[in-house]
Amino acid sequence: MQNYKQLGIDHFYRKDFKTAKTYFSLAYEKRKNKRLLNFINLCDLALNHPQEALLLFEFYIDNYRLKFIDKDFDQILNSIEFKNALPKESEFEDGYALNYKDFLISEEKIGFKKSFENIIYSGKLVINDKEDFLEFLEKLLDNGYKDFTLNYIEDVFLHFWANKKFIKIQKKLLKMKNDSKI
Repeated sequence: MQNYKQLGIDHFYRKDFKTAKTYFSLAYEKRKNKRLLNFINLCDLALNHPQEALLLFEFYIDNYRLKFIDKDFDQILNSIEFKNALPKESEFEDGYALNYKDFLISEEKIGFKKSFENIIYSGKLVINDKEDFLEFLEKLLDNGYKDFTLNYIEDVFLHFWANKKFIKIQKKLLKMKNDSKI
């Protein structure tokens, strides 16, 4: 009897990901098992991102017998897939740039605070539309980033000083600052 799982592993190491997936699928047909599904998912990832898949494969093989490996594996795979689903970024000397539309997609998936923190620590956010920028300022303020909002307001004041929405954001920030002093 063939050991399809071992054949799949062997082909994965040879970077023959399609054949590896076939063998893992045959093994899964014989014995339905979450770990075999993980190997199949790794083959899918490897078809587009072989380096990341090989690293995750090594991690999975090394920790295969641990009780909670499936949960950890799913989290790592989901984060890799999310990162790879984002459009490729324009390179800057100290990170990458994410456009506002992609930021909004990230916000829907992981929330404003986490999306904003990701931008702060690893890149830049490019906003080309005035209304989008004002919306972003409001979201910053609504999520408790008063100092960031103030810095942005100071930087763009000359461009927006007569804009009603901008004035409204300034007043809201001032009120929040005054309320926190009490």
